[in-house]
Amino acid sequence: EQSREEALIEFPTRDPVTTALVFLCFHLVYVILPLAFTLAPFVLLYSGNVFMGTAWIGFYVRWLVISMPSEKDLGRPWPWFENLPLFSFLFGYFPFGLTRAKPMRHHKTDPAEHAKLDPKGLYVFGVHRIPKGLYVFGVHPHGALAFNRGMFGFSTRTLWNKAFPGIDFRVLTATAALRVPLIREMWLWSSCIDASKQVARKALEKRVNLLLYPGGEREQMMTQRGKHRLFLKNRKGFVKLAIEAGAELVPVYVFGETDLFEHSSFLLDARVKIMKNFGVAIPLIYGQAGLLPFAASVTAVVGPALEVKQSDNPSNEEVDEVHTRYVAALVALFEENKAALAVQTPSLKLNDKVRTWMRARAHGNEDELSVRSPLFF
Repeated sequence: EQSREEALIEFPTRDPVTTALVFLCFHLVYVILPLAFTLAPFVLLYSGNVFMGTAWIGFYVRWLVISMPSEKDLGRPWPWFENLPLFSFLFGYFPFGLTRAKPMRHHKTDPAEHAKLDPKGLYVFGVHRIPKGLYVFGVHPHGALAFNRGMFGFSTRTLWNKAFPGIDFRVLTATAALRVPLIREMWLWSSCIDASKQVARKALEKRVNLLLYPGGEREQMMTQRGKHRLFLKNRKGFVKLAIEAGAELVPVYVFGETDLFEHSSFLLDARVKIMKNFGVAIPLIYGQAGLLPFAASVTAVVGPALEVKQSDNPSNEEVDEVHTRYVAALVALFEENKAALAVQTPSLKLNDKVRTWMRARAHGNEDELSVRSPLFF
């Protein structure tokens, strides 16, 4: 009997031709097209084609005015775009997978829900019937680029809708990412909204479930390949948000996320200062070829939901108590699944300050920052 539910998108081979195609598609979608779209009107203006350059800028500014309110509301999800074969091809290369080690609260498993979707290796195993409720999913780790976000908004018919049928969601996304042309549109069309408190509260008030990355830009800057390090000890805003909305908290750990890129320490101190002053992370990363990530299986393990007692104005003690339970559940989720997913790291590393981590890294004693249990907080 299948002991855990999975929604997996997988491409059968990683031969040189497939790798080359993924490399081209990845850079075209995430680098070349956004950069070309941004620079094109200025090139036109510089070359003397004032009409075309001005029209280009005017068209996009008009589109921004029309679409800007959606960033602060529920975005502009576009199922057709989310499920383009291109994204199945890209993410299946690694591959991507969603799994629940245990059913969420009150879920019932339908053993008949086992299906092979097509001969290329798209599978769904043991779908649990999920009750309509309100959930806040905390996704860890952020990683250098939160690459796992691809399984939360793309190929939704194969991944999210199979793992969580009937559960509508939005992903809180850094405002900076919504200021890059074309990247902005891809994110809005794939269930992303602005990561402000006001927007998050509005979504929960409309009974839309949220996915968020509590570690944020600080965790992004601490990312190193093969390391499992979280910036979580003092991240409690998402817990308070869940309590105020009466939403259940769901810990999610993504194995393989930190195996995708090497993160350079070049000018790290200066980049951390920029992050602290402007709230923008600048990770200097590289993969197996340019920004093509290393081919590593990326699996998101979803833990059981934690019940939360609703309170319009929770005290610090209430927030701390729920946060402690959440971290304990997340650590347990990691420990219970690391062996099955071939993770060699003995424990998670939970840091509270980037500077503390930087000093430990400089002296080669990062392991001293390891925390095995939230009881040590």
